Amino acid sequence: MARSIQKRTRPTKTPSPGAVKKDVHAPGFESTEDAVFHQLYDPGCTPLTDSEAESVWKEIDARMQEIRSCLAQFLFVLEGHEHVADLCKTPEDVTSFFVESKLPDAVRGNLPAAPGVLLKWKAGIAAFRAELAGFYESPKFREKAARETMWDRSRELLMRYPVSSLKVMEWYHVASSWCATPESPAMDELFRTKLLPDRTLCLSVFRTMKTAFEQMEQLRQRILYSHLRLVISIARQSCNQPQQLLDIVQEGNIGLVKALDRFDSNLGHKFSTYATWWVRHEIMRALARQTRVIRIPQHMLATISRINRAEQNFVKRFGVEPTVEDLATELEMPKARIHAIRQMARQQISLQAPIRSASLSEDSEITQEDRFGTDSDDEDFNPEQHLAFQFLRDVVHKAVNDLPERDRKFIRMRFGLDGYEPMTIRQIAEDFHLTRERIRQIEASVFEKLRRSNPELASHWQDSLY
Repeated sequence: MARSIQKRTRPTKTPSPGAVKKDVHAPGFESTEDAVFHQLYDPGCTPLTDSEAESVWKEIDARMQEIRSCLAQFLFVLEGHEHVADLCKTPEDVTSFFVESKLPDAVRGNLPAAPGVLLKWKAGIAAFRAELAGFYESPKFREKAARETMWDRSRELLMRYPVSSLKVMEWYHVASSWCATPESPAMDELFRTKLLPDRTLCLSVFRTMKTAFEQMEQLRQRILYSHLRLVISIARQSCNQPQQLLDIVQEGNIGLVKALDRFDSNLGHKFSTYATWWVRHEIMRALARQTRVIRIPQHMLATISRINRAEQNFVKRFGVEPTVEDLATELEMPKARIHAIRQMARQQISLQAPIRSASLSEDSEITQEDRFGTDSDDEDFNPEQHLAFQFLRDVVHKAVNDLPERDRKFIRMRFGLDGYEPMTIRQIAEDFHLTRERIRQIEASVFEKLRRSNPELASHWQDSLY
């Protein structure tokens, strides 16, 4: 990397502000190295100090609170809170759908009981939503003081158990799509039942919320840019092929965005520590998804990793490779399932992949003999027929090996298999000390056995002829 930096060092000159801006935000790069170099050495990607990061997170939290406050005025958001409360069945659901650091201490200290508490909260929201809908239909809605009183009650009720930022952003985008829709009788009805009955007031509330959202996005971008070098560091540890580095970096950036959406700064953890897991998780998923010709589901990749770890641990303990029975005992898994997963884990090879044998160097030319085991001096050689014959020979050998010993010997002598020369009926009759008629009967019987036990043999034979 030091050599790459030296190559890119240019004489220092003072560019105009416009030129710097254009260079920093260039949409494309000449090569992977240029893009990675940009992400590593762009001044905008400089990591934030602890005090700067703390200040940015506080500003993000303040803008998020402002968005929550605006959304609390919309009827569909109260209905959405009821639905979230219904979805919480386990403690994991509670920490997934709600901001853990802002839950009451009684709930945080007893998460198994939280679903029952949330159901009571849901009943309170349902009752207030009916009251708020009636208020919006009444003449008091035109009084500003009355509106503020009802909205303060709504904010207090919803902020008792704050939902996650992901749900807040989802509701924000729903409101944004509705507010951008042209006026029509259907949209007026939607505004009355889901948002606010006064469209002008509703758009005013949305503009306030949009301003807060744009400010928050700028702060989030600052957090993302300050951690881009972390993504490159993790990507370099995971990527063995330089030409794939940029793709892996982009997958890591997706993980960084997911970490930003889920991070709770009030818990006291560092964002870089939290983001590292998400970045590595997305990179590993991308490598597993892109390095195979046939995609394997993520849950099966986890099972394959589990089997591989069990194999490694077995080798460390006993010094030998484990059998399928050993792995089945170790993992408490059926042997058939382990065998099937091992088959699935095998890498596929492209038919267009280069062919190399151990005796060939990188510069040596691959001959016809290397490909087909046949001398390349034969000008009449047909690779298709040769491969078809090899395939048919394997099918015939498998079928013959299933016959009784006498019938197997007869087939070998009659057709010259396994070192025998092709023999006539008379020669075989003399060898078996039988009449020629009896040998013909044996021949017919053997052919009938082959047809009954291997019905696909005839079709393979026809395919090889044409």
